[in-house]
Amino acid sequence: MRKGLVLNLAILMMIGALAFAGDKGEQKTLKGTLSCMGCDLKMESGAHSQCKVYGHKHALKLKDGSYVSFMENDHSEKLINAADGKWHGQQVEVTGKFFAKGNVIDVTDFKTSDKSFGWCAGHKGMDQCSSHGM
Repeated sequence: MRKGLVLNLAILMMIGALAFAGDKGEQKTLKGTLSCMGCDLKMESGAHSQCKVYGHKHALKLKDGSYVSFMENDHSEKLINAADGKWHGQQVEVTGKFFAKGNVIDVTDFKTSDKSFGWCAGHKGMDQCSSHGM
């Protein structure tokens, strides 16, 4: 029984790995609204999200109503947290490597309605300084 469970788990892991194999990503710029997907799905579809317990995780809501998640790293932290709620509901333009199979974008830079952000190696964060190439 235990061997069968381990074998099934191994097969599922291989299938998962194959599903993402070959998706090298494509550089894209996407426009949409910063929105908490959990809250939206709770209001629209009755999903059992618990954002008040686990926190809001913002995603990019596209015109067609679909969502693109942000690869969770230091480049996307401000977007995921919507700058601590200040950017919730705002239009943003995000550039990065888009992985279609995961419907996720690995952010390189982004623009809000009035500001542009890019990675600054000197400050080790996404900011608006002019030394992005450091």
